[in-house]
Amino acid sequence: MLASTVTHLSEPFVFPFSLPLVVATLYGLSFLCIGIFLFRDGTRVLWWGAVLPLSAAFLGTANAILEGYMHPLTRWHLFVDLVVGPICIYLLRRRRTGEGLGA
Repeated sequence: MLASTVTHLSEPFVFPFSLPLVVATLYGLSFLCIGIFLFRDGTRVLWWGAVLPLSAAFLGTANAILEGYMHPLTRWHLFVDLVVGPICIYLLRRRRTGEGLGA
């Protein structure tokens, strides 16, 4: 998650200004907060860690389809989003069934 933050926040220095760039930068800032808080125990951050990456994966894919091209950086973000989101969902489910730490 934190590695994805670095690449999201570096995009304004690489790509020309656009609405998708603003959205990606805002996602990068939110991923920074989530990445930091994932080191703490809590259900709320797991929800954010599931919802935001999966919504970013959807938006990134939709933008790539509209543009007709998926940049390698977008592929990296998609990979991270599709790993982090399901892991957070898995941890939420474990927590719900009482298997998680601090349940």
